[in-house]
Amino acid sequence: MQHPKIIIIILSLFISTFAFADKCYNPDTTPVILDSDKKPGRFYKDQPDVTDDYQVHIIYMLLKDSKDKEEDINGKLEKWIETTDKWILKTTKKANKKSNFNNGEGQLLKWDRRKDGKLDISFIRLNRTKKEMKKSKWGSCGNVFGRSIINNGFNNPKKIYFNFGGFTHKDWPFSGGFPFFNVFNKHQKKWPLKNDEVGYFILHEILHAMGGIFPCSSNFFEGHNTKNNKSSGDMMSRQVGSGKRNLDPKNDDYWGHANKNCPDMQDSVYFTPTSDTPFDPFEVVCLPKEKWKFTKHDYENIFERERGEGDQCAYSRNDATAPWEKELGIFQRN
Repeated sequence: MQHPKIIIIILSLFISTFAFADKCYNPDTTPVILDSDKKPGRFYKDQPDVTDDYQVHIIYMLLKDSKDKEEDINGKLEKWIETTDKWILKTTKKANKKSNFNNGEGQLLKWDRRKDGKLDISFIRLNRTKKEMKKSKWGSCGNVFGRSIINNGFNNPKKIYFNFGGFTHKDWPFSGGFPFFNVFNKHQKKWPLKNDEVGYFILHEILHAMGGIFPCSSNFFEGHNTKNNKSSGDMMSRQVGSGKRNLDPKNDDYWGHANKNCPDMQDSVYFTPTSDTPFDPFEVVCLPKEKWKFTKHDYENIFERERGEGDQCAYSRNDATAPWEKELGIFQRN
């Protein structure tokens, strides 16, 4: 059965001070470690990197009382990623052909892998129960997902963290800004994750995690591109239902566009092959322009006025901290 409408929202729970008003908010993000969770092939920490390149690291997350379906060690998550890669390659190839980028070939995400070539997947069990999570208006308890990721050592500024929740979430997939985004194996209690949607969900949300869609985009609408995909056919629309899910179909907004003062998402360092004019989402989203070292662009109007600078940088929040924040001089927000 196909659900009638999918509404994807870039939630501001992580950045907004309203997150603190969530009934189940608690600053404690200490994970739960059960003896029954200690299984061969499972890792609680990011494994040694085989490259210093930018990468997307995967987290398999459970609630305190979730059943462990072992999706991080039984090959299930790998299959989701294989399906995702095929969808993203096909989708970016179509967009790149129109924009004449990379000889019209597609791009893929740079997944974090171990020395043995397998995906590097880490495990976190949250210290929140299903009952506690139900108290949350938005279903995230002040985005305990992202706070638990950053506060438990997953805070490499050259990584984006894909949190795969092995439990039911009361809303749809979402990003809380750089450096993470969330997709769950079941949404709104009744919609299980499907093969024909996982690639779309991941590409949509990781573009948000990279800072997109930026206000400088010509069709910017509430953190997205256009109001709905029924009329625009754009996969980054604010409301996505049964319409087409193309990647910036006119190449005039956020992918393969001609506006040099606005980030082009195909230039993100998290895609391979990587553009000859790349940008680092961490620098653009989290640092003042004078501190950019890798990004050689003069972007303008990249923050919403009412939100201010660093509004999509999760590291700027005071209850999610990394040891290098002061050294690098990221934006600071309450």
